[in-house]
Amino acid sequence: MLENQDEIREKENHRVFKQLLNTFMKEEYNNEKKENIEYAQNIKIIPKMYFDDFNKRMKIEFKIGEKQFYKIKNLPDFYTKMLHQEPYQYGTKLNLIHRKESFSEDSIPILEFMLKYAEIMKYNNEEADNYTYYKKAYALDNIFVSNIGLDDLFDALKNTEVSFQRNTTEKTIYFSSEEPEIPFIIKQLDNNKFQFETNIDIFSYEILEGKDYIYLLLQDAIYRCSKQFENNTLKILQVLRKNYTNQIIIDEQELTSFFAIIAPNISQDIQKENLSPEIEKRCIPKPLGVKIFLDYDKNNYITADIRFCYEDFEFNPLINENIKIARNIIKENEVLHQFLKTGFMLDRAKSRLILTKDDAIYQFLSEEMDEYLKKYEVLATDAFKKKEIHGFQIKNLGIRIENNLLEIDLSQIGIDLADLAEILQKYQLKKKFYRLKDGSYIKLEDNESIAFLEDLATNMEIDTKDISKGIIALPAYRTLYLDKMLKSLKNVNIKKDDSYQDMIDKLENNAENSDIEIPKELNANLRNYQKIGYQWLKTLDEYNFGGILADDMGLRKNIASISCYFII
Repeated sequence: MLENQDEIREKENHRVFKQLLNTFMKEEYNNEKKENIEYAQNIKIIPKMYFDDFNKRMKIEFKIGEKQFYKIKNLPDFYTKMLHQEPYQYGTKLNLIHRKESFSEDSIPILEFMLKYAEIMKYNNEEADNYTYYKKAYALDNIFVSNIGLDDLFDALKNTEVSFQRNTTEKTIYFSSEEPEIPFIIKQLDNNKFQFETNIDIFSYEILEGKDYIYLLLQDAIYRCSKQFENNTLKILQVLRKNYTNQIIIDEQELTSFFAIIAPNISQDIQKENLSPEIEKRCIPKPLGVKIFLDYDKNNYITADIRFCYEDFEFNPLINENIKIARNIIKENEVLHQFLKTGFMLDRAKSRLILTKDDAIYQFLSEEMDEYLKKYEVLATDAFKKKEIHGFQIKNLGIRIENNLLEIDLSQIGIDLADLAEILQKYQLKKKFYRLKDGSYIKLEDNESIAFLEDLATNMEIDTKDISKGIIALPAYRTLYLDKMLKSLKNVNIKKDDSYQDMIDKLENNAENSDIEIPKELNANLRNYQKIGYQWLKTLDEYNFGGILADDMGLRKNIASISCYFII
């Protein structure tokens, strides 16, 4: 007998339900199984690095365990197990649930490195599997360390020791966050010659390039090096290596150039052997001092006269003359470069530097001057000191009611009104400063007083040229809005005449104003809010203001509005 459709549908539903039930029963069984099995904790990760001298490439493998360690043969598979927190038994001595909590605290950085690059391997290999003719992108048991990878690896292993195999030699190598101390020596020989050398084997180091750093593989350590170390010490080592020597012979007449140009680039002090006092005095530069004399010229440009000082000897570095002393050329160039970076240009006629652009002058005075004062001896004329940056603030402001007009007196605000229109234009254009005719500057950023004047012009619809006249006349109905603006001003002497103050008091206290009575001719009983509406309109009429009772359902404005007919 054939089953009908309902019976088939019922069996199918029962089958799906059993499948759903078994799924959760299996999950519950697995959870119970996990709870009854002892899983390893405090697992350590032991990395091992390999360096290929021929290709200058580095790779890294990993073992995990407690007392007995097992090599990870498939890093993408390890990543997948960690992703799903899967249990797995690597051998008789290691039963592991793949989660971060299973690993020792000191292994977490290298674990995160492994997972980052194992994930890349996993998805690259899965992509490669889509093409039958394409081989796997990576070996599964190691990570080749790229430029970016070297930075990440160093972050994970810094200040730790790692097993390291180079060709057939295996040793322990230290990841040092300190730069190496490379000893350099200058010694005087018997024949008035000098020998510059280093006592390290110039063929024993390797330079490894990360993305953001350069690394030096030297003896039993990998050092992370700064750009300064790379550009100075490493360059000296490279010159020595290219010439297959660890020493250079220098003539006496070249010794001054050595100490002026080469020695300042070496990060640590050069060891000196057998140098006579006469040679040191004649060839080794004394500390460089810098004097700067600042002034303004007739165009209000900043001028800078420079003097370089070696003890009692001073000279102008912008004049081409034969200076017969040992000089620190590197330091001198740094000083001149700072002036160029600020925007100074050479005034050849007067052998000095000059700063001409307003933006650069303002930047120099407001931000860069402090750095110059810290590093150099800066002297300035009285004229220079007077042309400083002012933080303009309104001093006095007058407000009065005259002929039913609101008048604002700006004549005593503390600034030349002839500049005011242009100041406000600069402020509206988001400029940082305004330069006055005397060469000094007004700071416009975060300036409460300038913001008030700009709001006054914009919100009161006043032409900025009218503001410059000193007296602004506005309709009296602007009174409340102006008073609200005035409350934002701090430390300003605001003079308000009696008529203005009376108007403000009445307008603000209208709800409590018992002087205004409801007309007796009105044959109606007003509720309290209707009385307030009437009193408000009556107050506005007293000062010839207009007013509106806004529409809202159920407030019974009709009677309040009718009562207003009695105002006139």
